[in-house]
Amino acid sequence: MGAVSSDANNNTEEYKNTGSFVPRRFSSTELQNIPNIAGLEQLATQHSMAPSLQAFVNLGSEDDMSLAANYSAASRYALRPRVLRDVSTVDKSTTILQGRVQLEFPLCISPFAGCRAVHPSAGECAIAAAAAHAGIVYTVPHWAGTPLKRIVQQSEATSKTVPLFFQIYPHKPTHDQEGIDRNHMMALLQYLSQHAPKIAAVIVTLDTPNNGNREQTYKSQAWLNDLQQQVGGFPQPACLNEANLPPNPNPGHSASMTWEDIRWMLLQCRDLNLALILKGIVTAEDAQRAAQLGVHAIVVSNHGGRQLDGTLGTMEVIEECVQAVHGFHTEIFVDGGIRRGKDLVKCLALGAKCVFVGRPILWGLSVGGQDGVTRALDIFKEEYETVMQLLGCAQTGDVSRNHVHDRQPQQQLSHLDSRAHDWWIAASLLMTAAAAFALGRRSVTSKRS
Repeated sequence: MGAVSSDANNNTEEYKNTGSFVPRRFSSTELQNIPNIAGLEQLATQHSMAPSLQAFVNLGSEDDMSLAANYSAASRYALRPRVLRDVSTVDKSTTILQGRVQLEFPLCISPFAGCRAVHPSAGECAIAAAAAHAGIVYTVPHWAGTPLKRIVQQSEATSKTVPLFFQIYPHKPTHDQEGIDRNHMMALLQYLSQHAPKIAAVIVTLDTPNNGNREQTYKSQAWLNDLQQQVGGFPQPACLNEANLPPNPNPGHSASMTWEDIRWMLLQCRDLNLALILKGIVTAEDAQRAAQLGVHAIVVSNHGGRQLDGTLGTMEVIEECVQAVHGFHTEIFVDGGIRRGKDLVKCLALGAKCVFVGRPILWGLSVGGQDGVTRALDIFKEEYETVMQLLGCAQTGDVSRNHVHDRQPQQQLSHLDSRAHDWWIAASLLMTAAAAFALGRRSVTSKRS
């Protein structure tokens, strides 16, 4: 698979790619010539990522409507730059979770299982190291193929101050109970708190009471066969192997979790000094409910288009969620379709505190391990600074709603105006016809008399 330079890339692990696909990895010098995230994606799909992994990473569910909506949503908003501002220096940093976490720029890495299949010798450790080096947060996925202790050690070796988040899929309750397995959850939260303050928050994924209808991947036997043949299948989850969690005879995602379970989790997290973030909310109603409970933040997300198909793009629902939590301390984050620095800025202008990215990180991991992830983050950071300067913003806090224009209300108004015009023409024709008919009858009556 090619030698790589960083410790995270040279991580000696048990899992190996036993399939037929031989990826090409690229050096840090080669990666510097990649100008944008689209270039990283092209490099990954042409040289470094097996076709079955491309399908796993890049596709969504059913007709990919939600996936497409995430990408197209950015075109709805136009930027409104201001000139003659001193932007000779730009402060890209920000804080989230009411100041508990400092970010070098307002971006975090989403949880994404399968990293060890994408790059077996690097995996989650490479992402953790690259994130710590960049001064941003990596969210460790629940189903990571690397023990959590090892990921924490890799992050700490790079930076003592940059925290991690941990993503949780609450398990089904035991026997016939409803909600979640609270004994299992309590043990998990206590285990995570042992790594505090390195692990600063837990992110609970809410949008998976069942797996989405992923016809081209999970529900395709042909894809499963290709995955096995090309990369040897997925590595077994290993993140929580050392946690000694109580056994659950009914494992899997809970379909009966409710707001009462979130209320209970929030109380446990407060006692353990862990922030609680909810991921998978896309409506004002749910955002307000979460804020009323007192959760620290919401990640506006449709699971990258991999769960319910046919939703709005996540950027399109930022504002309604921001308005719904107004007056509360809950912050709004967003993920889905972020590919450019200007996308990041648009999300901030609409009221998000930061964005999360997933697929670009996996493309970077695929082409170069830690060096590839670092290049992906550098691209976002460089583009973000450029857009900030061109907008006339000297610091992240300067970005406001005045910096974006929503084209859709104007389009809707034009549509209404067009319909009104059509109705006016139709009404005029009817009135003319009625007048002509009336004149005709009057003329006939006059002749008869």
